[in-house]
Amino acid sequence: MDKEFFRETLSYKIITFLKDQIAEKVDLTVYIFKILVKVIKDILNLRVGMKHILNQAARFGVDSLPLALIIVGVSGMIIALQVTSEMVKQGAVDYIGTLISLVIVREIAPIMGSFAIISMVGSSMAAEIATMKVTEQVDAISVSGVDPVTYLITPRVVAGFFIMPSVIVVATFVGLFGGYFPVHNIADIGLSSYLDSVWLGLYEKDIWVELLKAAVFGTLISLVCASIGYKARGGAIDVGVATTNAVVYSFIVIVITDFLISYAFFY
Repeated sequence: MDKEFFRETLSYKIITFLKDQIAEKVDLTVYIFKILVKVIKDILNLRVGMKHILNQAARFGVDSLPLALIIVGVSGMIIALQVTSEMVKQGAVDYIGTLISLVIVREIAPIMGSFAIISMVGSSMAAEIATMKVTEQVDAISVSGVDPVTYLITPRVVAGFFIMPSVIVVATFVGLFGGYFPVHNIADIGLSSYLDSVWLGLYEKDIWVELLKAAVFGTLISLVCASIGYKARGGAIDVGVATTNAVVYSFIVIVITDFLISYAFFY
């Protein structure tokens, strides 16, 4: 009787829910890691076609670029709008561009650019592969003698690794120039003075870490979204669930990875 009463309590339900969620995330992480091992083997054995990589690279770079530029550009304008007035009050006009560039290069461009990629490319990637899985197209690929992971996931991971840095670099420039307009309107700073301030605070290390983050994030987005889509079972509802899980899990993985990389290089 006491056991049955305890199982009906809110505390027990919350604990059970958390335990199930943790177990589910652990199982998913292990599953994704196994897919990663298979992808690495494919790459080392050169079992990935250049045509498939280029197709996925076009999706990764071209389809997502406008959204990434808009998000990072507007974010740069918002950051500049927030900090310029305070920097002017403190008499630190010469360091406005420095602060904006550090924020955009180190965090805003990689993170916001990754969120744009997840929204545009990651979600469609998960939905596409999940649809193929539930409609038995993946089984047809297997029957034809082709490894589905090699055919569907490996090209996407390789494309994400190589193309993501290019997207983030372009988005960084847009973010920096987007930040100039609020600075010019509020502090009346010319473009040359703003650019001098931008380069004043940037080091080669900042650029290399940004490129590292971009490559890692691109790999993780492709790997996570494709793997969760590949894990889908059932019907149309399960495709939607897989797509949602892929987007949410990608956000979590990107934020955690960003913290780890930042801690390793800037702490």
